[in-house]
Amino acid sequence: MDIESKKRIEAARTRPVLNPEMVVRELEARCAELGLKVIYDDLRSEGGVCRVHNRLLVIINRRSSAATKIRILKQALERAEKPLPAPTATLQEQKQPASVPGKSVRD
Repeated sequence: MDIESKKRIEAARTRPVLNPEMVVRELEARCAELGLKVIYDDLRSEGGVCRVHNRLLVIINRRSSAATKIRILKQALERAEKPLPAPTATLQEQKQPASVPGKSVRD
């Protein structure tokens, strides 16, 4: 056995074993830090990420496996860390009242 093999074996022995439930708790804490609300409920699907009133919600089926919870929480964190797109000019124009040529606002 060469030195590199011995180093890999030793590193594998000292590497911490990750408990999936602990990973879920850590991801939930990270979501809370970013202002994401995580909700567990009885769903007919796995759950997912949605935006309500410009706030991200993470809704997860409480019966889902830890692996599914981890996947959904990671998706939520990826979405939360992306900056929101700036409103386009067309959206801003739609909100402003249309002006009528030849009339002032005070008429």
